Amino acid sequence: MLEQFLKQIEFEPEKYFRQGPRVFVAGGQFGGEKAIFKTSVEEELALTNQKLKREAIFLENSGTLGKFAPKLFKYGQFKGRFWYLVEWVSPGGNQSLGEGDFLIKNTFFTQENLRWALAVLSALRDLSLDIPNVLETELASTFYDLRDYRGLLEPQGKKFFGSKELKQVKKFLDGAGTLYRIANKTTITHHELYGSQILSSGSSFKLTDWENIGWGHPLRDFTTLWIRAFEHPAWQKKFLEGFQRGLKMGREEFEVLFCVEKILQNFGNLALFSQTKLPEEHRKKEKAIAFFRRCILETLT
Repeated sequence: MLEQFLKQIEFEPEKYFRQGPRVFVAGGQFGGEKAIFKTSVEEELALTNQKLKREAIFLENSGTLGKFAPKLFKYGQFKGRFWYLVEWVSPGGNQSLGEGDFLIKNTFFTQENLRWALAVLSALRDLSLDIPNVLETELASTFYDLRDYRGLLEPQGKKFFGSKELKQVKKFLDGAGTLYRIANKTTITHHELYGSQILSSGSSFKLTDWENIGWGHPLRDFTTLWIRAFEHPAWQKKFLEGFQRGLKMGREEFEVLFCVEKILQNFGNLALFSQTKLPEEHRKKEKAIAFFRRCILETLT
């Protein structure tokens, strides 16, 4: 049945990447261009349909951000499943070091790629200020409030810090609540700015997998990538300086939001590296954990 449908939409599959439990993905040709076909499968059908639809509508209405994202060809419904055809980014090698989502290849951290990352974040902010109505409707309920965010990550900190530090963390996060809530609905956010989502496209890159796109604040994606540059402090420093220059935000607000992200994201990162089985992460485990802890402790001084 699916094969007949693929013929109907004039997609010629060449390679099947993944099937289940959540999505079916195939690569092939559409109208003479390399394309990816993606649709939901039976498990978690409603949630997956919602995410795929949101991603397709974003890609269709991404404005100037479109040059940093794959091109959308076509989308629709088939037997209750949402599907889309999107550019198969070529050559497409991702920037992850190994199999995990955390580590990024050392070769990524160049001046040229620093400009690329800053341009992506700037384009996200610009789109947030002039968002098409159809996309604004689709993103209306797509944000984590601070309570949910803390509930997800704060408990993990109990494994790595004593009661004194955890009390300080709680006090800081409690105090950041009002400012965070105001900022948290201002900026369209990728939410997974990992090396595995950054695919080579000619001499530059495209950021893929926008399924989890939603509202956030401007430092969420920035901090995710900034933390992953922990082995490249000079690049990290320039990234921070360039980002601050392009952001219209008071210093106090910036510091509060940056500290919230460093605390909560690094609670999760500590848990990840303490349990990792991946050899490439295990080799960097000691250095990474020391950086995550230092980030958190510096916010409390």
